[in-house]
Amino acid sequence: MKRIIILCIIGMVTMSFLEAQDTIKIISDNLQIAEQRYNEGVKLLESGNIQGAINKFTEAINLKPDLSKAYYNRGVAKSQAGLYDEAIADLDKALSYETSGFYYYTRGKAKHEKGDLEGALEDYNAAINFDKNLAEAYYYRASLYFDQGDYNSAIDDLKRAISKKDSYAYAYNDLGSCYLMLEDYDNAIYYYKQAINADPRLTLAYNNLGTTYKRMKKYDEAIIEYTKAIDIDPDYVIALNNRGLAKLEKGDYKGAINDFTEALKKDPNYYFAYNNRGIANFQLEDYQNALEDFNKAIELNENYAVAYLNRANTKEMLRDMDGACNDWQKAGELGIKTGDMYYKQLCNK
Repeated sequence: MKRIIILCIIGMVTMSFLEAQDTIKIISDNLQIAEQRYNEGVKLLESGNIQGAINKFTEAINLKPDLSKAYYNRGVAKSQAGLYDEAIADLDKALSYETSGFYYYTRGKAKHEKGDLEGALEDYNAAINFDKNLAEAYYYRASLYFDQGDYNSAIDDLKRAISKKDSYAYAYNDLGSCYLMLEDYDNAIYYYKQAINADPRLTLAYNNLGTTYKRMKKYDEAIIEYTKAIDIDPDYVIALNNRGLAKLEKGDYKGAINDFTEALKKDPNYYFAYNNRGIANFQLEDYQNALEDFNKAIELNENYAVAYLNRANTKEMLRDMDGACNDWQKAGELGIKTGDMYYKQLCNK
């Protein structure tokens, strides 16, 4: 009997050891598969397949529930999809497993996009406190300050971002935009050129440099910079429209019309170009085409106050005073003081 008992005990021990080996193997296999799914998700995210990436990150999390980087990247993907609450929840989870400056600033970006500016600022601050060399955190905190009109604070943060990452083209560009808003055109030009040096294909820097020259009434220089942006990206509708405006202000009305027309070929719903082309036609005393352009601008945006004012002036030239008065009144209701003034002086009798 004693011999049998000993044999049974030995058998039980051997079985338990085998079960433990199987468990370890399962855990190891799960970890390997989780990493594989995670890597597949990263590739899908990089290729722009957001939903596919989310699915792969979810598979990785199901296999390894504490895989912080999977929560982080799923949060990034959901943020790109506009699912900000879900993104924030994933980033909360990532931070519960691992503290990271990148995680804080990415959550701050999601809150910023959602409109939670206070929460975004808290996260940007937390990211900087955790990693004072994280250039991106300074950059995005600067973007928050810029949106709030605090250009000097934005400048301070953008300069800090550049001190951590001297090739940061977007930071140079945004520094230029801060100085442009402050009407410090020399510094605006300097930093836009620095942005272009850092990234010679950064089209918005050429566009913004053109806008700076246009504000300085240096129209030829402005047209050159807008053209550079368009040469890099022929579908850059904003640059086409802005080049048209520079030509319009210079007095090249036919050239302006060509640019506005080209912009509308690229984007038929770009109502700014209809309004601007209408102005160019008005300057050429082609009032009928001007009227049609203003009609189209208003059709696309029924609250476009400036277009009502411009259409009223055009209708006046076409001797349609009733129509002009209606449009001046509408422009006034939408906040254009000139429209209200004309209505009171010429119509309200």
